[in-house]
Amino acid sequence: MKKILLLTVFCLSVLLSACSEQTSNESASDEVYVMDINNWQPSTHHYAYNAWEPWKKMVEEKTNGRVKVNIYHGSALGKSSSVYQDIKGGLYDVSLLVTNYFYDTPFFPYTIGSLPFALQGPVEANKVLSKFEDRFADKGLDNVILMPPTSTDAYDLFSTTPIHTMEDLQNKKMRMSGKGENAFIQSLGGTPVSITSEGIYEGLEKGMIDTAFYTPIGGEAVRYYEPAPYITQMSVLVNPLIPVMNKNFYDQLPPDLQKLFTEELNPALSEMFTKSYVTELAASNEQLEKAVEKRGEYIKLSTEEDIKYREAGKGAWELWIEDANKRGFDGDEMVEAFFEILREEDYPLPFEN
Repeated sequence: MKKILLLTVFCLSVLLSACSEQTSNESASDEVYVMDINNWQPSTHHYAYNAWEPWKKMVEEKTNGRVKVNIYHGSALGKSSSVYQDIKGGLYDVSLLVTNYFYDTPFFPYTIGSLPFALQGPVEANKVLSKFEDRFADKGLDNVILMPPTSTDAYDLFSTTPIHTMEDLQNKKMRMSGKGENAFIQSLGGTPVSITSEGIYEGLEKGMIDTAFYTPIGGEAVRYYEPAPYITQMSVLVNPLIPVMNKNFYDQLPPDLQKLFTEELNPALSEMFTKSYVTELAASNEQLEKAVEKRGEYIKLSTEEDIKYREAGKGAWELWIEDANKRGFDGDEMVEAFFEILREEDYPLPFEN
């Protein structure tokens, strides 16, 4: 009788433990994780309808509703210039980081991609910077979750007056998006003025700046051609972009969701940004040319002027090398490695080194 009683107690104990474990697992699988996205562009921007909104749908579908996504447009949760600090601090969970805005942070190595004529667009940026980061961009960034790098389309020049030659830029107040553009603008004869993306329209409209390098896609979407109807095609640079995620948000996810984000969802977001720039570019160029035909001018540089701009860009590379050395890197080694990756991928060099 005693043996039967002990056996019964043991069976009940095992059954209760199994039920408890099953309940615990069911509870974990039923938990909903809320993800807040800060889109510092307006809801009408191609970031919203080509990347953030489709990704929200993908995340909620792929996780079977276990992750609920809220998107806040128009810098509702923070500006583009504070993404790194905001993500680290948990102000929101996901956003897109412009590396040039964080030149003096561990994102510095990525800013090589924003140097004059370094890259031609987001497809190239994804391939080249993904290889480059494996060697040089893995220090000090373990406090955020990095997604694959991409970039904007190549920048042209929006101006309040016609810019046909480099001489036309003398003493112009030229917007710079980061320290890396400072030397280039000065070599062009302009005066660098630091203004974030959100302030460009007002800056052009109120005369705080005379020109701004910006992408045709972005410039058309936010109508920079209104205060600056003179657009000079240069393809002078791109801005590397990295979608980033709050690490605490990622760490709270169960292992299966972490794996899903790492292997599928995060790479998909970067690919959405890349494809958005590629698909929007041709249409934006056409729309810009049409928008300014009666109020400004769509200007194409001569071969001679293009060569002048490339030569002027060398100073920015030299300054970047100096800055890299000050940060404990070997700047010459980094540039040589970058050029070697360009050769491997069969992309043109910004200049012969």
